[in-house]
Amino acid sequence: MKKRLHHILALCLASSQLMAQTDNALDAKVKAVLSKFPSQNEAALKKNMEELAQLGKPGLVQIASMLTPPGKGDNTKIQFALGGFSYYASQAGKEALRKDAAEAYGEALSKVADPDSKNFLIYQLQTVGRDESVDVLKGYLKDERLSQPAARTLSRIGSPAAGAALLQALGNAGGSVQLAITEALGDVHYKEAAPAIEKTAASAESDLRKVSLYALSEIGVPSSENTLASAAQKASYRYDVTDATAVYLKYLAKLAANGHGATAEKAALALIKATPDVKQSATRSSALKIYSDIKKRESVPVLVSALQSTDAQYRAAALKLGQKYLMADGTTPWLNAFKKANPTVQAEIITMLGHAESKDALPLVLKALSSKDNKVKTAAIWSAGRIGQESSIAKLIPVLKTANADEIAAVKSSLLTIKGASLADQVAAAIPRVPAPAQAALIDVLAARAATSKLPVVSAQLKSADADVRKSAFNALKSLATANDLPQLYALLNGGGSAEEIAATQAAIGAAIKESGDTNSQTEAILKQMQASPADKQGNYLAVLAGIGGKKALAAVVTAYGNGDAAKKKSAIAALSAWADASAAKELLSIAGSTSDTDDFQTALTGYVSAASKSGKTPANKVLMLREALAIAKTDAQKEAIIKELGRNRTFNSLLLVGKYLDNAGTQQAAAQAVMSIALANKNLYSTEIRALLTKAGPLLKGQDADYQRESIRKHLAEMPAGEGFVSLFNGKDLSGWKGLVQNPIARRKMSADSLAYKQKKADEAAFKDWFAKDGELVFSGHGDNLCTAKQYGDFEMYVDWKIQKDGDAGIYLRGTPQVQIWDTSRVSVGAQVGSGGLYNNQKNPSKPSKVADNAIGEWNTFHITMIGDRVSVDLNGENVVDNVVLENYWDRNLPIFAKEQLELQAHGNEIHYRDIYVREIPRPEFTLPEVEQQDGFKVLFDGTNMFEWVGNKTDYFIQNGELVVDPKKGGKGNLYTKDEYSDFDFRFEFQLTPGANNGLGIRTPMEGDAAYVGTEIQILDNDAEIYKDLNEYQYHGSAYGIIPAKRGFLKPMGEWNYQEVRVQESKIKVTLNGTVILDGDLAEASKNGTVDHKDHPGLKRTSGHLGFLGHGSELKFRNIRIKDLSKAAPEPVETGKKKSKKKK
Repeated sequence: MKKRLHHILALCLASSQLMAQTDNALDAKVKAVLSKFPSQNEAALKKNMEELAQLGKPGLVQIASMLTPPGKGDNTKIQFALGGFSYYASQAGKEALRKDAAEAYGEALSKVADPDSKNFLIYQLQTVGRDESVDVLKGYLKDERLSQPAARTLSRIGSPAAGAALLQALGNAGGSVQLAITEALGDVHYKEAAPAIEKTAASAESDLRKVSLYALSEIGVPSSENTLASAAQKASYRYDVTDATAVYLKYLAKLAANGHGATAEKAALALIKATPDVKQSATRSSALKIYSDIKKRESVPVLVSALQSTDAQYRAAALKLGQKYLMADGTTPWLNAFKKANPTVQAEIITMLGHAESKDALPLVLKALSSKDNKVKTAAIWSAGRIGQESSIAKLIPVLKTANADEIAAVKSSLLTIKGASLADQVAAAIPRVPAPAQAALIDVLAARAATSKLPVVSAQLKSADADVRKSAFNALKSLATANDLPQLYALLNGGGSAEEIAATQAAIGAAIKESGDTNSQTEAILKQMQASPADKQGNYLAVLAGIGGKKALAAVVTAYGNGDAAKKKSAIAALSAWADASAAKELLSIAGSTSDTDDFQTALTGYVSAASKSGKTPANKVLMLREALAIAKTDAQKEAIIKELGRNRTFNSLLLVGKYLDNAGTQQAAAQAVMSIALANKNLYSTEIRALLTKAGPLLKGQDADYQRESIRKHLAEMPAGEGFVSLFNGKDLSGWKGLVQNPIARRKMSADSLAYKQKKADEAAFKDWFAKDGELVFSGHGDNLCTAKQYGDFEMYVDWKIQKDGDAGIYLRGTPQVQIWDTSRVSVGAQVGSGGLYNNQKNPSKPSKVADNAIGEWNTFHITMIGDRVSVDLNGENVVDNVVLENYWDRNLPIFAKEQLELQAHGNEIHYRDIYVREIPRPEFTLPEVEQQDGFKVLFDGTNMFEWVGNKTDYFIQNGELVVDPKKGGKGNLYTKDEYSDFDFRFEFQLTPGANNGLGIRTPMEGDAAYVGTEIQILDNDAEIYKDLNEYQYHGSAYGIIPAKRGFLKPMGEWNYQEVRVQESKIKVTLNGTVILDGDLAEASKNGTVDHKDHPGLKRTSGHLGFLGHGSELKFRNIRIKDLSKAAPEPVETGKKKSKKKK
């Protein structure tokens, strides 16, 4: 008996331990999944939902039960997770997940105590709840705080069971609970509740009366008609606090939809009769619609009789409804009504018939064209075109002979809607016969139709005595003239005229010349005509050249400016300002910088800013252009216009530039708006300087949105990352923060402190002669050596503007290493045609930029350089030219790039200018070997600063925050391997799994083939994930895959870092995970009779090879990776078996 009791106790203990382990595993999974919310993108959301689904109902219950009262914790991640899952589970084809979610939320409702958490869960049941949730929700219908969400959720469920539960609870309900249940019964359309609610519809309490009337209108049973009609009557069929009239109307529509059309029809007619007052127009119109919707065509007599009303709104409702029923003989009642109607109603009937395009009504409409009433006539003009189309033209044109301005506009509008080939002929024939105002309208019609054959008719009106006719005729030329008409247009342009007429003729020539040839031939034709024209008219052709565009046309206009008189200069500037693209920008800037004429300066500067705006250049290049304009702008108005345009180009440089104008009263408002719009659009732009600019900009903002904008600034400042952010390396005045160059990083590290200090002093003296500050720029004279930052940098982001001269050559050294290249792209002999920005000294990795993005020699350029680990990205003038490329160590290619070193501006024997040099340091952890491992001979393979020791897939494997991150979505292929091969070794590393993650450590493997077989794979796996529940024991984490199984249960909870050591000597292997040996075996011994997976493992015969991380499509991270090569280690002492002799005392 005692022995049996021991067995029972042992069984209970084992069971409790198993349950504890299960709970712990679920806790870890829940924690890991919640850590991923909120999801970063749609793909991540989908994956997170799938992981939540894998947790099953127990996991959902646990997550929901973790909700805490307000102020006691942060529910954000839980609410994101559950809210997203509710939507996910409610999608088609996921019924099992929906039911799990509904039951889980119902179970969790009893586990959370505070009303806010319960309210959240009840709200989720609105999405996933069905009849299984009714009993749970029923219990909350008596709760003052939760009755409303519970009732609303039951109404969303909408089943008979939900309705019955609500009606049952209504009997004893009062106050807000009664209101919530009554409303829900209406929303669920529960007919059995109508008798009970009809009683409360007459309540003295307005809130209860209002919600009862609403519910009855939603239920829509005949017994409620008297109740609702009486309530609407008491409200005089107008608005009141109970919305009685509105719900009565809705009730009648619902009643008809529920099959009680006769009752609804009778009530609607009664309501029409009861609402004759114009103040009841909306109610009466709605009742008419209800009646019409029920009776369809049979409602027409009532609709026609509505036209007798003096209420225009009611008549409009009747006409709109009647438009549906004009088919067959449906027009007749309206035509009969027209005869008896007053002019206002006649116009309304004609307009309605026009909208319906009723052919039967056309004779009446055409007859109405001669009406003496303006409203009727105007309506007939519009409807005639709409109904009769081409056949109505002959009737419409005669109207123009006596028409007033409104009628002329109506005829023009009507003609423009008419299709047909004869329109142009009839319109052109009529022009000479109609008064001047009508002539202008008909010319506009011909222009709109591009009736080119009618140019002679229009040309005859170019000399009309009427200014409006002439204006229409000139404006029509662009649409009517063709290349064959160019001689006529040239003569017209040479004949002069008003500025508007000249501009119209120029536009016509521009359109006609483009019908044939390319831009060069078009330019030649205009230049030829220009030379043949009178000298004082030649400037008129410059605007035409602007419309053509191209280098040849541009050169001609520039020449005209240089050689012309004052008038021609102005024409040239105007032409350049109106250039088809931005290619005239440089010339406009040159003119603005050299002219002494105030008007010419204004025109050129405005044209230049416009050219920058409409150019297809990147925002970075536009900012460079606008900066040139800002430098020469003279008035505050000019500066303000440029600042506004800078605000639309939201770059780092534009933000700093506009910030300089916050202190000037004439520009500070535009500057404040620009600072705000640029800074708030990019959260990655932050610094002490930017904080100060935003703080200064806020109080300067004005206008109706100023308070909102200031609040946006306060929020942005509060969320701005801590730290210095971008720091200026050049103050514009002197070389503070800079020093001279002393040899290279390797040589410097070999120097003694005294020797280095001495050489640094000499280098500084030389550098401060060769480099100097001038006009806010850092200038290299062309003689001397590199200029270096006094500070060293690891990972960083850098902005710098630079400008070189012809044959220039320079660069930016990163961490003391050459270099991001800068050179004159015309130097083809040295390969400069590839452009600047490349990593010039690379040999194994790409050294050339992906495109040429340089600006012209003598113009400024902007670099945006990012260096993370050993990888560099470069944007030149807003275009990416280097994308995440490894920078090699030029000084010793057997070494990785330095983890931290100075930045250098290269000296290469040419003058070069720099400005706006800013750097933001990117924090990163950096691993250093512990002293004991240093002494023991370990070597770092990854310290967070570079991937020098690795080869293979460096796309999916990359450095982020000092960690080796694996992201299979990056698009890379294959595995990541150590550069060197190893035979016996001690390999130590840390890793962080994600739920379901699968990777592996290949050992003694070649770089081709499946490392699990051609080498040996040590599993790296979240083997507690649901998807791995059917694994074989030799597939668990730490196992030598298919050969020797490892112990389970020693991985840390999801989200925490694990430490692992793999020691391999000859055929023996030991794997230690988080301090516990989980595998200790002999590969040869374990496989001598075949492997446990019964597969061929030829890699077991290998005695050396690479180590590799074997990506299996999962995200995870590694860090602090190091190795000791045991094959090179000194052998341990061997016992010989001889006794040691004792020393004599």
